[in-house]
Order: sequence, then C-alpha cells, then structure tokens
Amino acid sequence: MAKHTMDYAINEMRAYGILISGHYKENEHYVVQRPPGIVDWLFMYTISGEGMVITEEDGVVCRQGDVALLLPGLSHHYRTHGSSWEFVWVHFIPDPEWNTWMRFPERCNRFVHISIADMPYRFVIEEAMKRMHLHSLQGANSLHIRLSMIALEEALLHVRLASMTGSVAAIDPRIADILHFLQHSFRNKVSLPELAKRSCLSTSRLSHLFKEQVGDTIVNTLHKFRLEKAAQLLVYTTRQVSEIAEDVGFDSIDHFSRLFKAYFSVTPSTYRKDKAGG
Repeated sequence: MAKHTMDYAINEMRAYGILISGHYKENEHYVVQRPPGIVDWLFMYTISGEGMVITEEDGVVCRQGDVALLLPGLSHHYRTHGSSWEFVWVHFIPDPEWNTWMRFPERCNRFVHISIADMPYRFVIEEAMKRMHLHSLQGANSLHIRLSMIALEEALLHVRLASMTGSVAAIDPRIADILHFLQHSFRNKVSLPELAKRSCLSTSRLSHLFKEQVGDTIVNTLHKFRLEKAAQLLVYTTRQVSEIAEDVGFDSIDHFSRLFKAYFSVTPSTYRKDKAGG
C-alpha cells in the first residue's frame, strides 16, 4: 500500500501529557478490541515476539523494532501474533510544540507503522520508551512527569529521524538545500526570486515543489523556524520581546506577536511567564 505523509492539527485546547503506559509481555491469548477507537494517541514499540494491529483498512504484523502509532478516532484492535509479544506502549496527548516535526508516513488513514532497520535507532527508542514508562510509574511527582514526557519526546524524535533515513532519496536535493538554507539563515530577509535562483527553478515551480514535499509554504516554514527560535530566546534569555522579534528576523513587533500567538496560542510574554513558572 502506498504511503503518504501524515498531516494533522494537534488540538492545543486539550491538556497534553502521558495518560497511561505499560511494558507488557503477553502470550497467545492476549487481545484488545476498540471498535470506537480512542480519544488520545497510542504509541507501541515491539521489543520481541510478534503482535498484529488491525484497522478497518489494513492489518499489519509488528515485529522486533517495529513502531505502531494510532491516532485518535481510529477503529482498531490488536493481539499477539504467535506465542508471545513483548512491547512498551503509551497513551498520550502530544505537546502542541511537537507539531513542527511530529509527522510520519502513514500506512493508511490515521495509522503509522514503521519498521526500524537501524540497530542504533532501535536501541535508543527502546531505552527511551522504557525510561518513559519507569518515570510515569512514579505517580504525581512533577519531576518524574516531566522526565517521562522528555523520554517520550526523545523516542518519537528518533522514530522521526529513522523514518527520514529511508526517504532521503525521495526528497529533491534542491528542496533539501532550500530547507537547510532557511533553517540557518532565518534571521535574514529572504525573497522567493532569490530562492528560485538558488535552486535553478522558476518561482512558481519552486513554490509548488516545496509545498508538495515539505507540506507547507516557504513563507510559513520560514515563520516556523523564526518562531521556534524566538520561543527558545524567550525562555532562556532576558532579552525584551521587541529585541527577540528583531533577533529572529521580524521587522514589526506587532506582526511577530500576531504570528506567535497564532502558532503557540499565547502571547510571547505569557509564553515566557508560563515556561519560566514551570
């Protein structure tokens, strides 16, 4: 079945975090059925044995090193496939700040299945998932809650990196170059004609190809790089909001503030206060 890149909007009005997690080793009788689906996200990583995940559109066997990610609302059930299945799992609501990178190739609608072939990636994902679960067992301790979310984010980031290694050849090198340029030159003024000249493409062809492969426009991608850097500066420096806006490439503090609130759902000042208070 052809894969396509997952695209979704994280609901920023819902509280995010880990709801429940587990590390199971089940026999051949283990089965879970969820016809209505779930309201959160489910991430499962297979350590040994085999399990099977079945949706209305597809069914797949999960073996050692396989990742299964089920999005909210997906009707599904899963069970042991064979004599045993050892896996680490977590139900969670993603941190809204993850939405810039948390995109994976879907096997079918709202279902991600990725086989991690690279052993170093397998090791770090498994280790991070085990840490996530151990910290989540510590109850309401705020430090353990934070550590469990950090471990989950680490695991998902490595899944993202591993999923990219198999698709590098599919990314047009001209678009990869533009992405790299934007990421490292976001403070500078950037014009579409200059980028088109850099990529040896017409402006219309560059715009179309970039949106097709990246999933967003050049302008929006540039804004994301600037806003993510601004968020870091708000938390880790004492610079004024107007200074930070200029630091990351915005000429207008009003424009920066509008975009920041649209992206993070709070003003820059509130973001700084909330993060510093946490």
